[in-house]
Formats: sequence, C-alpha cells, structure tokens
Amino acid sequence: ECLNKLGAQYIVRKCDELNDNSTYDGVILSGRTNNAKEMNVSNIQIVKAAYSDDKPLLGICYGAEIIALTFNGSLRRLNERIVGENEINVKEDNMLTNRKSLNVFESHGYYIARLPEEFTCIADSSNCRYEMIEHRKRQIFGTQFHPEVSRDGMEILRNFINLTKN
Repeated sequence: ECLNKLGAQYIVRKCDELNDNSTYDGVILSGRTNNAKEMNVSNIQIVKAAYSDDKPLLGICYGAEIIALTFNGSLRRLNERIVGENEINVKEDNMLTNRKSLNVFESHGYYIARLPEEFTCIADSSNCRYEMIEHRKRQIFGTQFHPEVSRDGMEILRNFINLTKN
C-alpha cells in the first residue's frame, strides 16, 4: 500500500519466483513472518543477483539482516524483541535521507552484530548500533526499522524508488 501512495510501479514476487530472465529496476527485500532457513538461502541469491546486476537494493529489517549475512556479516538474537517507535541518528551523508534524525517504527528479534567490510553504518540509535547501512560502492542499503510505517521512513522509500528510475 505504501508503494502505491508513492506512485511506484512494482511487482511482488516470492523469493523463489525470480530467475535469470527477470527484469527489474531495483529490489526491496522485506521482512518475514517465519524463521525458515530455506528463505535465507533464496533471499541471499536475490541479494547476489542485485549485486551482480548492479541494481539498487533496499533491505528492510530481515532484508537488512540478509544483506549483512550475504556479505559475511553476522547476526545475533535479541534477548527481548524491539517493538515500537524510536528516534535514530543519521551519522553519514547518504542517498536516502538528508535528515540528521528520523522517527521510525521497529519490530525485530535479531540485529546485525558485525557489519560487513563493504558496508558503512549511516544511522544508529540507543537500541541498535546499525539502524541503517549502506554498501560503500553500490546502491545497496539496509534498514533495521520498518520505513513503511512512519512518515520519516516514507521519505527513505521515496528516495529509494527515485534511485531505481536512474
């Protein structure tokens, strides 16, 4: 629904529905509802395809975690899920927002414990060391929070969609 509000043209695909003949301008890798390890394998292939095709990629929550895993980062389970609104601090200039702080919604049970070398942290919070990450050379981004739930987050989605049009 939020992509419709932003005027984006998109197709929702399950991770096992993509193939070498798929044409796309960018990928949004969303959250998940179950912890099936098979999903990780399929979603890692999506991240690798976007990387090799040099397409913009935005990983949201679980999507950010899969990006980190794909590039040899690591995850840890939280002792207690983080759920609710949170203010994050934007530390680095980036293509998704020019704000210095964002009010966002979070709902996650894991976190990125070790950031891959190819990535930089562009935002953090008191709850999470890596709220937003960005590949150093490609248009690959991850948000530990859910941008689709807040007004500030919608700006991130809008700017990502604009990247896919270039």
